[in-house]
Amino acid sequence: MSLVKIKDKYQVTIPEDVREKIHCEVGELLSITLHGDEIVLKPMVVEEKYSEEEIDTLEKIFKSPHNRGRIMSADEFKKHQEKL
Repeated sequence: MSLVKIKDKYQVTIPEDVREKIHCEVGELLSITLHGDEIVLKPMVVEEKYSEEEIDTLEKIFKSPHNRGRIMSADEFKKHQEKL
């Protein structure tokens, strides 16, 4: 068991041995829940909204020279997506 001190703005530092066990890094998200009088922190995995392939497809559509400067309809967008 590790002891931590509550600092300004109610912040606590996660001890190194605990960080190593849960493999957390700076900038990652943790969920926090209460179980009775216990505080439980769990690492969260945030899934990307779009896959790398979908992002590549979107970039190709938007960078296409004949599409610059105009707004595309949903149907046009779908046609471009199918071509790629």
